[in-house]
This record gives sequence, structure tokens and C-alpha cells, in this order.
Amino acid sequence: MPCPNLLSSRPSKYDPGMSERKTRVTVTIDPRLAAYAEQLVESGKAESVSAVINGALSERVERDRRIRRRWKELAAQADPAKVERMLAHVEAQRAQLPPTHR
Repeated sequence: MPCPNLLSSRPSKYDPGMSERKTRVTVTIDPRLAAYAEQLVESGKAESVSAVINGALSERVERDRRIRRRWKELAAQADPAKVERMLAHVEAQRAQLPPTHR
């Protein structure tokens, strides 16, 4: 049966599946996400809740890298003169704001 609060159930001993190269952290997550992670483990789709979290964070890292790479590609294609004009226009608008809004 899934544990409604992962923090309330402590493993009785060290998980042998955990590598010494990993860092132990304590987090709180939404109950529905905890239940989903437990469901993945119970159905055999994940080794552990830690594996679910590791997988999710790994996917986030890769997504962020792809986005950053794409921004760099687009920035390399930008017309520097046009960018300079746009920045000057934004700066001119900012200068017209009251001091409390700058």
C-alpha cells in the first residue's frame, strides 16, 4: 500500500541500491506526486522512489540544456544592429518611467 507521506516512513536500513556516489537529501513533495512515484515502484516501472525523482531531475536537466542550446543557436543568427536598436528602444521607454518603477 502506498505511503501517503514518504517522510513518515523511514527505511529500516540503508538501501543497498543506493550508490555511495549519490547525495542523500530530504524533500517534501505533493501527496499526489508521492502516490504516483509509489505507484511506479509498485507496478515495476521504477526501482525506487529515488529512481523516479532522479529520472525526473535528469529529464529536466536535459530539457534545460536543449533550451539553452537552442537559445544560443538563435542568438548566433541574430542581426546585431537590429538587437542594438531594440535594446535602445527598450532603454528609452524605461527612462520615461517614474523612478519608483525603474
